[in-house]
Amino acid sequence: MNTEERTITIVDDIMGSGKSTWAINYINNNPDKKFLCIVPLLSECERFKDGTDIDIVDPEKWGSKWKHFRWLVENEKNIVTTHALIQKMDLDMLELLKSKDYVLMIDECLDVLDTYKITKDDMKIIFEQKLVSLDDKGFLIWNDDKKYKGVFGDIKRLCSFKSLMGYKKEDSEELARIIMWNFPVDFFKCFEESYIFTYLWEGSIQKSYFDIHGIHYEKYMLDYDRKLVKHNKELEYEKRRKVVDLIRIYEGKFNKIGTKIGKSNPLSKSWYENKKNKDRIIFEQLKTNTENFFRTVSKTNSEDNMYTVFKTYIKYIKGKGYTKGFVPCNARGTNEFKDKKALAYLINFFMTPDIKQFVNHYSLEFDEDMCALGALLQWMWRSQIRNGKPIDLYVPSERMRELLNNWIQDCYVIEKAA
Repeated sequence: MNTEERTITIVDDIMGSGKSTWAINYINNNPDKKFLCIVPLLSECERFKDGTDIDIVDPEKWGSKWKHFRWLVENEKNIVTTHALIQKMDLDMLELLKSKDYVLMIDECLDVLDTYKITKDDMKIIFEQKLVSLDDKGFLIWNDDKKYKGVFGDIKRLCSFKSLMGYKKEDSEELARIIMWNFPVDFFKCFEESYIFTYLWEGSIQKSYFDIHGIHYEKYMLDYDRKLVKHNKELEYEKRRKVVDLIRIYEGKFNKIGTKIGKSNPLSKSWYENKKNKDRIIFEQLKTNTENFFRTVSKTNSEDNMYTVFKTYIKYIKGKGYTKGFVPCNARGTNEFKDKKALAYLINFFMTPDIKQFVNHYSLEFDEDMCALGALLQWMWRSQIRNGKPIDLYVPSERMRELLNNWIQDCYVIEKAA
């Protein structure tokens, strides 16, 4: 099969629909195949090792986990590893994987785009000295054939497997101010059969990354018998209706702090930064609101509560009754917090501006609201809702609360229309 024609199967289904169970069953039903499974956390590695009938190995430290990972691939072992380890992908590993016949399974989207940290002066040097140039697809190409061992060695290495991109400003020969790190595109050409298990694929950065690079994919989901079927919006809404009544969203005076006024985006990262410098007392108000929510609305014990805020601001926001309940806003996969009953989501999620600018350059429609909703839902599903139990939820951001309410109401609108 031509590598460019390979189609990746996206299993886009709501949390708790059995995607991981399907993956484990598929592995057990195909013992003649070799599997490379990539999961968000080490704890999920254990789940795959415990749930599968085959011998599947999580790389250990042989000097480094990467060294053991390479040995496992060379010896064609079944492997389960984390997103973090696979981010170390290099040219040698790509060549090795191409020579093997693995089935790829990825639980939750990978982090496939990030700003490459380089100063404006260094950017000027590498282009003016013609160490690098841009090809017609925007990849940085290393031009110096000599055995370069200077300060830009990391750029040379990343260029060797097309992992850096840039672009010219509109109507200008000047390079835009960012260079974007890309997860190596050739990685997805190493497998005849690939699956990505996620929810709200349309709002994911990886979807935009696939569109930029022309990587083919088709959307599927699971029916009630946990069989793979083409994605069906009516079935997705039907599944959604079975869980939305478990979500009790607070609608009261504690939300005033997140009300949008003019062009402001309360509780966004830039809002926190601005208030830290000019109006730090508002953090006390948010802290008091959160304490009151847990004490007077959910009326839950401290061990039942979880909250999130941008990590830099934990020290300002943590308060009585929830201090030890912090769960990162990008938490995925883990069931460590499955007993939490009351939740406070104290941020307004936006895509990193550099990534948004990069995607927009390719004239793609990136659904930032769906991306934000997906982040909120993934975080919520760390709690007891994953076990079919109700949760109380404080979302002071007017924008985030509206996105969630619309997600809830949409599935009922479809039902009435039918």
